[in-house]
Amino acid sequence: MIRADLKSIADIQVGYQARDRVKESTRGTHYLIQSKDFDSLHRLHPENLITFFPERNPENYSVRKKDVLFQARGVEHFAYCIEDDLSDTLAAGSFYILRMQSKELLPLYLAWWLNQAKAQAWLRTQARGTGISFISKHTLSRLQITIPPLTIQKKVVKIVTLARREQFLLDRLAQTRLRLVEAVCIKAIANYE
Repeated sequence: MIRADLKSIADIQVGYQARDRVKESTRGTHYLIQSKDFDSLHRLHPENLITFFPERNPENYSVRKKDVLFQARGVEHFAYCIEDDLSDTLAAGSFYILRMQSKELLPLYLAWWLNQAKAQAWLRTQARGTGISFISKHTLSRLQITIPPLTIQKKVVKIVTLARREQFLLDRLAQTRLRLVEAVCIKAIANYE
């Protein structure tokens, strides 16, 4: 088992910073991942991404499959691993884009590690600001990551993936049950009239 600073195992790139406000355009050439595109369980909903015309070179801020996004600015500081090919997609300036330097660290494992209570507690002690706090690039780069052998990382990723799938199915079941209850209630009212 190895412990290493994040800066020694991943490149850290600041997300896209617009000079003014990002102007959404239906004919835009690029998509933008923003905090609002994640649900309460930190799942990305790519169907909600806006399109726009970047003012700066988009290559510096493009996300690729296996990149890890880290929410640096906001109420919560969470990590999310990009698991799909998202062409012409940039991360907003509230994120850091983490790109692995080695094949000895799985991106999904890193995202999981960054979301763990121990890492989150350390980040909270280092955050600046109140209400909407900020984690600096320097602070994030110093975060210690525990790196077990790849076999263990793969087991962790498999368990986490299964747990996320279970949560997704439970959410769908709850929504279906709610629609069924509403339909039964509406039918009961209709029969009473």
